Amino acid sequence: MKEQTGETYQSSTLAKSMFVAESKVGKSAAIIANALGVFPSQKNGGIVDSPENLHVITFDANALGGIQRFLTETCKAPPEALKFRVYNLQEDLRKVSTSQLENDYTLYNTIHQALSKIADRVRGVPVLHISSLTGVAAGLHRALAGPAGKKKGGGMDQSKWTDYGMQLNELRNWCQQDLWHCLWEAHVMRMASNGQNKDDEPKESLQLYGSAGQGFAFNVEQVFRLRRQFGQKFEGTNCDKVVFDTRPNMNCVANGRGFTEALAPQEPDLAAAFQKLGLKVGGWGAKSAKPSVVKAVK
Repeated sequence: MKEQTGETYQSSTLAKSMFVAESKVGKSAAIIANALGVFPSQKNGGIVDSPENLHVITFDANALGGIQRFLTETCKAPPEALKFRVYNLQEDLRKVSTSQLENDYTLYNTIHQALSKIADRVRGVPVLHISSLTGVAAGLHRALAGPAGKKKGGGMDQSKWTDYGMQLNELRNWCQQDLWHCLWEAHVMRMASNGQNKDDEPKESLQLYGSAGQGFAFNVEQVFRLRRQFGQKFEGTNCDKVVFDTRPNMNCVANGRGFTEALAPQEPDLAAAFQKLGLKVGGWGAKSAKPSVVKAVK
């Protein structure tokens, strides 16, 4: 328990953020580059204080494909930037789809093993990045349901849906401990408007099974809609501009006033946005000789 007053209250100095976008727009690359402070829009460094303190858990196929070239050639990052840690669970996720079992907890237990290993390595200003929530949630769902077509209802009964919801909630709480900045990555889908208002724009929602999945974003603290501006390059680079939209048109977002009042509608620098929110930043990757990064909040 933390005892605070109305004057001193702050939920945490460590982020519990979600970044959403369509598939294959470069979410992981942009988030990792911003965490390291090497994205072309950044001058004062990133979130971590050392590349070794960035921990990335990957589930999606080729989640970090081309990341080495993107960081060192496109973003002109030094070779040290590649020393961030990757925990590749892509094959563990694939094995779930080939299993003939139901109520299988192998993937779930493997994720917890990875998180325990990361917790033992925490130091400095660490970041935990999960790529992606969409992939891991689909894997947990399949592990409970069993092979497709074997049972009516997709293999899910009420007890399995309850278990699925508990697994997602426990995973979220485990990852959102005050040990590190937690950065979830998730995919969105467009939901058609009801047609009652011709000016209605299609709403966006997370690509997750069930009510537990759809409600996931209400239990993170910051939701950013990552928008890649295809064809609009940073001067002198081959890197498309990316902004973090803080006012997304989504059904699953409940950002608080402190979030929307502190941030501009579009933020080009994730570390700078974290500073505005009073969150810790380490400043690694600063391009200036004397970084002007605000000191980390203690």
